[in-house]
Amino acid sequence: MSTKKKYYDYVLAEPGRALYANITEASKPKTVAEAKTKYSVTLGLGQRDAEALFALEAQAIREAFGPSAFTAPDDFQLCAVSGAKAAAKVIAAAEINARGKPEDERFKIMQAAEARAELMKPFAGILQASSRIAFHDRFLERYNNDLDQKERELADRMGFSLGVLAKPQFIKLNTPLLFQEHKDKFYRGAFIGGSFNLNAWARKKADDKDGVTAYIKSLIFVKDGERLSAERPMEDEFSHYQGVETDYSPSAAAAASEQPAVNPHQF
Repeated sequence: MSTKKKYYDYVLAEPGRALYANITEASKPKTVAEAKTKYSVTLGLGQRDAEALFALEAQAIREAFGPSAFTAPDDFQLCAVSGAKAAAKVIAAAEINARGKPEDERFKIMQAAEARAELMKPFAGILQASSRIAFHDRFLERYNNDLDQKERELADRMGFSLGVLAKPQFIKLNTPLLFQEHKDKFYRGAFIGGSFNLNAWARKKADDKDGVTAYIKSLIFVKDGERLSAERPMEDEFSHYQGVETDYSPSAAAAASEQPAVNPHQF
């Protein structure tokens, strides 16, 4: 793989449903000691965006590792996969986690996993994306008060932006005041649009997997949706999907619609 990372831009054709959202406050998985604090989001997607992302992941892997490198989705850690596959992984991970536990604890683990699996199923795909760094680009108070020049330059180059679609105008949340006024719109259940960078990365150990990560470039609130009940943080839910890239990059869970995608066997 080339030492220079190649990024693949993707802008959602339609807003996705925010199933898990750590968009305005950074977090990290409690179950992964080496994980870095990041912002992250998991979006339930329609068929058009799901199929486009599936194809883009395969392209990224082929261009990073060779024309015949992409074999099957199960061979990689991917930032977008089918809902059926994601739901099955959630259940399988819960079954492993429940082994040896008392019956009442095992019941709770499986009950929560089944609820998460059901949440994924209505969507043609789910994209999980994270920030490259642990702070937004310019609208947090920390940017103005706590960052040195080098950190500010990094934030400007690698941070992501937030916006709100408020007819008849678009509002970019580029000041602390605007951020405070609109940050509550980025909740679980809201419909969120976005742009992302996808990047293929190589495994660090022989028994790991190569994968594709999605980094957030921008997110925009489009419209309200029914709020989803509060559960465990997204990073805890999907910790078993995480990749092994040095700069912590969670891979994605996903969801499926009742109508199969054009190539359902691929993802």
